[in-house]
Parts: sequence; structure tokens; C-alpha cells
Amino acid sequence: QMLTDLFGKYSQALGEEAKTAAPNSLNRKSKPILTEYCQKYSDLQSVDKASALIGKVDGVKVQMQENIATMLNNMEQTETISNQASQLNEQASVFKKKSTDLKRQMKCKNMKMTIIIVALVLGILLTVLFPMIQKARKAAGEEGNP
Repeated sequence: QMLTDLFGKYSQALGEEAKTAAPNSLNRKSKPILTEYCQKYSDLQSVDKASALIGKVDGVKVQMQENIATMLNNMEQTETISNQASQLNEQASVFKKKSTDLKRQMKCKNMKMTIIIVALVLGILLTVLFPMIQKARKAAGEEGNP
């Protein structure tokens, strides 16, 4: 397409002069025409629709690759979080079992201490009250036997 456009413009501007010119004699006259077409066709996407479409497709490909990479990264993070959650769940189960066992042990110790304290209090009371009861019986028996 570029060659066709360039040939038409060149023929229009220089015409027969180009056919009979000596080598390097048309450099100055050709330079503006060639510069214009070089600038026009330097960016293929602005001239050629297929190139523009390919450029857009390449852009979409890059975006899709980035999206896929992000998705894979998110999947890895999700797996990591899932593993951490399952570990926390296992640790919670172990903690619950140990806390239940500890609660049971503490109840047993508390019960033993309560029984020991009640036995000591009863022993002290019996030790103090038994002689008093015997004295009271003796005194009641002496008063009843005069």
C-alpha cells in the first residue's frame, strides 16, 4: 500500500522529470515526499487496520496473561489460608481436649481438698465437742443420781 501511494504522489509531483533525471539530482525534491511517507508509515497501526487489530490483540493477550498470573497467585494464597485454617482448627480441637482434661483434673483436686477440709473440721469438732459431751453427760448423771 505504501509503495502504491508513494508511486502516485511521486509521479504527480515529479512526473517525467523522474524518468530522465541524472543520479542523485532529485534528492532535494524527493526528500519532503519521502519524509512525509516515512512519518506516515512509521506507525503501522495508524495506517494498517490489520496491524492495529494485531496490536490490540497483543494488548489483550498481555492483559489476560497478567490476569491469569494474578489468579494463580490468588489460588496459592487461598490454599495457604486454607492450610492455616485447618491447622488452627486442629489446634483448637487439641486445646479443647486439653482444657476439658485440665478442668476434670481441677474438679477432682477441688473435691479432694473439700473432703480433706470437711474431715479436718469434723475431726476438730469431734475432738473439742466429745469431751464436752462426756462432761455434760457425767454432770447430768450426777445430778440425776443424788
